[in-house]
Amino acid sequence: MEQTIAAAVAELRDRLIAIRRDLHAHPEIGRAEHRTTDRIGSLLAEAGLDFRVLAVGTGGICDLEPIDDAPVIGLRADIDALPISDGKRTPYASTVPGACHACGHDVHTTVLLGTALVLARLRRDGLLPGGVRLIFQPAEETTPGGALDAIAYGACKDLSEVYALHCDPRTDVGQVGLSPGPITSAVDKVHVTLTGSGGHTSRPHLTADLVGAIGALATQAPLLLSRRIDPRGGVSLVWGRIHAGSAANAIPQSGQIEGTLRALQLAAWQEAEGLLPALLAQIVEPYGVSSEIVISQGVPPTVNHTEQVSRMAAVARIMLGPDSVQPTEQSLGGEDFAWMLREVPGALARLGVRPVGVGRVPDIHTPLFDVDEACIGAGVKLLTGLAAGVAR
Repeated sequence: MEQTIAAAVAELRDRLIAIRRDLHAHPEIGRAEHRTTDRIGSLLAEAGLDFRVLAVGTGGICDLEPIDDAPVIGLRADIDALPISDGKRTPYASTVPGACHACGHDVHTTVLLGTALVLARLRRDGLLPGGVRLIFQPAEETTPGGALDAIAYGACKDLSEVYALHCDPRTDVGQVGLSPGPITSAVDKVHVTLTGSGGHTSRPHLTADLVGAIGALATQAPLLLSRRIDPRGGVSLVWGRIHAGSAANAIPQSGQIEGTLRALQLAAWQEAEGLLPALLAQIVEPYGVSSEIVISQGVPPTVNHTEQVSRMAAVARIMLGPDSVQPTEQSLGGEDFAWMLREVPGALARLGVRPVGVGRVPDIHTPLFDVDEACIGAGVKLLTGLAAGVAR
């Protein structure tokens, strides 16, 4: 089976690279992935597979029905891009101003499409008794994430297990990072709007010091939060945007501060969500300003299931080589695949995309992020091996 899969992947190599480059050149941000969705549907139709678009209008599901009562496993790829300008000078650089695939979702989508093409061949040859659901999920980079839209549409219904890959520029191509338990963290967005009377900087005693209040939030909130919650929960509050005023000699009437709340553990995340609004309000109270605090819940930690990690590792060693699996640490990044793993046992693996022998490369979510395209074939071999029952 592994030789059959490897031969099919080798035959598709150039086509899959062309698909990835087309997707990379035409990125679409979350909930606007219409061209991407159409492209996915067309490619699946060419392989004789049916594609159902999600109710939200982008993304979709493709089912390869099982024979008899064989189990159905899910394979998921996210399809959206980021609102970041592409800084590369490659022939396939983004053609869309202000958007690019800086997180590798074009690779994820291509890998799942390649998996679909190989699985369609295996099904025609009678080599795929089990069922497979291909989940092309929109809006992973938004809050709330598109995983919830896919789940609401029935993406996880009747699945026995579910798997996903995510590009990792810290891991060499041909390798995957795997660990049981939490592999990503919980993430929320925190947005605070402050309002006051405003006034002249020569008479600060006659107005509310709104900029001072924002400064207090920026410096005191992370420290105070860390003293109220068990540090073993890995809670992190980091501000990313501050805006207030337009003149050096005027105290503004309004301002905003925005950032992210992250936690390694689910319990700590829930505790921080409950504690933070009152804590922020207490910090700004002495400044005489009013506050509106909005915490937009993002995602819980992505928690890999031990049995599925073991199976994924076994398949990787067969399909990619005996030394292809390495342990990986939990990150403070968020991933909405977490919601699917709360519905169905499964695992998320980090797919190596760094060229072998190269040191540090641009990280995800940066304008220069790119991949060694040999990662596409590695991903297709791994996901196809899972779906085809290799190592069972």
